[in-house]
Amino acid sequence: MKRRAWLELLLLVAGPVIWLAHYLLIYAVNAIACARHAQADFALGLPASSWIILAASALAVAAMAAVCRHQRGRVRQHGLPQFHARLTGMLCALSAVAIAWEILPVFSASPCG
Repeated sequence: MKRRAWLELLLLVAGPVIWLAHYLLIYAVNAIACARHAQADFALGLPASSWIILAASALAVAAMAAVCRHQRGRVRQHGLPQFHARLTGMLCALSAVAIAWEILPVFSASPCG
């Protein structure tokens, strides 16, 4: 029974956990890009670090969508309260907005300041 409780908790907070991983990744990518002076590698007007951040953002949002879909299926299959699916969906939506807010500087500022 303990395993199920941990799984439920993990699914409920998956959106913020994915956001946190994304947040740490974009700061690490920018730090490495600035330390290695990688701004010279441009593709379609953006440095390589910006493309990595955009790809990570797309993967993070896709992972959140997959978690929401999985949680909805679990709620139906196991007869869990609808609150679980709704809370997961709202936390994932809030985390997706946070990710969108984090990638705005990709289009408006240089990676190193």
